[in-house]
Amino acid sequence: MSVAHGGHRPNAVLFNPTDERLVSQARVYGDMSDQEREGVLAEAQQIVAQAEQANSEGKAASRAGPDVAVPLSSGGMAFFSQLGVVRRPDLTMYFIDGFDKNRDGLAFNEDNQALFTDVFRNVAARLVEHFESGETVVQSDRQVCDAPGRTFHARQLLFGARYVQVPLMWRQLTFDLPEDQRTGVPDILEVSIPDWLNDLGLDDELKERIKEPGLAQLIFKAPTKGLSLHLGFDYVGEHKMGPLSIAMFLAKETNGLAVQAALSVARAKSTAGALKNTALVTIGPSLHGKSTLTIMMELANSELGERLGLSDDAVEGVYPMNDDIVLVRPLAEPMESERDSGRYRISHGIDGTENNFYAMPFGVSEADDPITYDAIRGSVDDPNANELLENTPTNLGDSTPNFLENPVRNMRAVLSRSRLRKMKDVDHLLAAITGQRMSESAYVPMEGMDRVFWQAVMRQNTVIPPLRKLSLKQYVRVLMYGEAVQMGTAIGAIGRPYVEYFSDPFIIGLEDENANLTHYILQQMARGGMPQEYYVFNTGGIGADSDEESSGALYKEITKDLTLMLREALLRDAVKFEFDGTLRSQVAVAIVDGQGKEIRDLRSDWLPSEIYGRDE
Repeated sequence: MSVAHGGHRPNAVLFNPTDERLVSQARVYGDMSDQEREGVLAEAQQIVAQAEQANSEGKAASRAGPDVAVPLSSGGMAFFSQLGVVRRPDLTMYFIDGFDKNRDGLAFNEDNQALFTDVFRNVAARLVEHFESGETVVQSDRQVCDAPGRTFHARQLLFGARYVQVPLMWRQLTFDLPEDQRTGVPDILEVSIPDWLNDLGLDDELKERIKEPGLAQLIFKAPTKGLSLHLGFDYVGEHKMGPLSIAMFLAKETNGLAVQAALSVARAKSTAGALKNTALVTIGPSLHGKSTLTIMMELANSELGERLGLSDDAVEGVYPMNDDIVLVRPLAEPMESERDSGRYRISHGIDGTENNFYAMPFGVSEADDPITYDAIRGSVDDPNANELLENTPTNLGDSTPNFLENPVRNMRAVLSRSRLRKMKDVDHLLAAITGQRMSESAYVPMEGMDRVFWQAVMRQNTVIPPLRKLSLKQYVRVLMYGEAVQMGTAIGAIGRPYVEYFSDPFIIGLEDENANLTHYILQQMARGGMPQEYYVFNTGGIGADSDEESSGALYKEITKDLTLMLREALLRDAVKFEFDGTLRSQVAVAIVDGQGKEIRDLRSDWLPSEIYGRDE
């Protein structure tokens, strides 16, 4: 750790090198000879054939393209990881030191510690050599979070400059760190050695002992040391989650809460005409709709607005902040806030951790989703020269991506938050909310909020209606026990129900401790007076014979359009709830106008008692 904390000399070539310098180290398809290109094209055709075979068997492909960097028509780059295309919690182990592991976490036991003693020595020795030469190891010093006084200095040390997608994409996902802080001791350290069995100088006997228990690939996390060590990986998803998982642990060390969530602030008028600022925190696993609900929602020209007779208003909008890990931490000094809705004592901050979004662009098209498309690719008149894609099928002939095919089931892109704000026409929104005090952030300006919506999103297919309103205790129970569906961003059976919240391996600590901490913090925030409301959305379906299936004579899929309409209706105080004695919670039964008239009845189509019959 002490060697890694020292880092490169500031004048070393690979001490925070420019993006251009990094790209110069890559195998760029456009710079190859004709013979080399022919070889790449032949390999690409073979990969396509293998992917088609895997997909026909219901499996994800292991690669989306050859080991090259492809210049894109926008001016950006496409990359293809070769050592895995999904997160591997089954290969992630924790050094348990002063905390209890959760149910799904794997402990780095004493046998492993003994086995890897020489490995760790070799890592330190190679770091010393490479720091002295200034070569081989790419050092990137970045910042996690942007809330003043609540940020982390994160350092990434990558062995092998040819794996340029790792630092390139990670840099876009994090915040700039002031230059004078780059030589300081980092709060978070990520060391990655993709070809570690060859690059560390290990003897053959030790290599065999490592391979025997299946440890040729390993992610070793020592949270109390601030370390995430990656051995044998080049998938960016693992490298982005490494520092974030340590940040989550550090937040808990200060009595804070870390959740997998999307984060936005919304400014919308209620049906009564009151303009309210709402923080939206939507907790949920990957690919369940939390970003759609929280970030991609549009108030302008909406169907609900038309039904309510509302005209578009420039003062309204949804300002996107974060789409993965959110930290809720106690403030050093509580703040007092006086709003039209009341006087509040604010005890906690709600902070996004990343600068841009590591998004799945599958199905995105310029015609159907111009906002998301522009945030990734740009336009003909304004191409996104910073476009970065990972494991997205790409035409080597015309340098264009194909977002309509997803052979690895986990294609990724960096979605630009600044371009997203521009396309959504909300660049002005934060300044309006804060009285011009700030114009850009990934953290919630709590003193400008009228309320906080805590939301859960999950996919079930039988008796859970599209929207329920919960008490705080019910909300925490839903997070503990509500099933989500495995979607393939981590190794596992796609479609298999599983419990995500508080038990995913990158959420450190016992499940019951995390649940109790969530209840305590949200209770403290509510005691400050600011309204805290709790909801759960089902983005799956209703009426299936079992939760494992999305089919059956009575089955109906809950559409994205319905979910987004309910999301907007909540912001406009336009949802009518009734108590359901079976579910023991308030269930959305209608959308109403300012006079309480029902403009959309949800009962017959979306309540389980109506679909299955009350006797069932």
